[in-house]
Amino acid sequence: MSLENQIDPKSRFVQLFMSHEKQIYRYILSLMPHSQDAQDVLQETAIALYNKIEDYDTTRPFAPWAFRFAYHMTLKHREKSGRWHRFLDEDLMKEIASRQQMLSPELDQRREYLKECLAEVPQDKRSMLTEYYFEDETVDVIAESQGKTIEATYKALQRVRKTLMHCIEGKMQVRGLNA
Repeated sequence: MSLENQIDPKSRFVQLFMSHEKQIYRYILSLMPHSQDAQDVLQETAIALYNKIEDYDTTRPFAPWAFRFAYHMTLKHREKSGRWHRFLDEDLMKEIASRQQMLSPELDQRREYLKECLAEVPQDKRSMLTEYYFEDETVDVIAESQGKTIEATYKALQRVRKTLMHCIEGKMQVRGLNA
């Protein structure tokens, strides 16, 4: 009997969910663009998974199993909230879910390469990216703080994004993955 099977199901759930939580959240976020709704669905998914962990087949990957729960929780949330019917019909939602699941390993690999590529970006450019993407600063504020024009700041962001894209694609090609 494997060590994983010796752990009680509720403890196994905690381990599995914690190690896949970001991946599950990204999957849900691909189906509903509002982050607060995605957080709500993530919590509902966690509860559903916890209640059904004894049904989980430990010989199979956890993420696809969890994605099925997340998909159904997203549908339930969508039905409760009439506003989502305007954005995505069910067929489109199924297509997005299917493609996201299929691309998940590649996207995870690209995220790892992004981390590597970001480490190669000069500190001032990395700070600019951090301010823009993680601290939600406007280009106007970043430009002012760096003593540059707004246009120059937009171009600098564009160049760094392009550099990161080429870096990631290069790493994908070197390792024989799709680029």
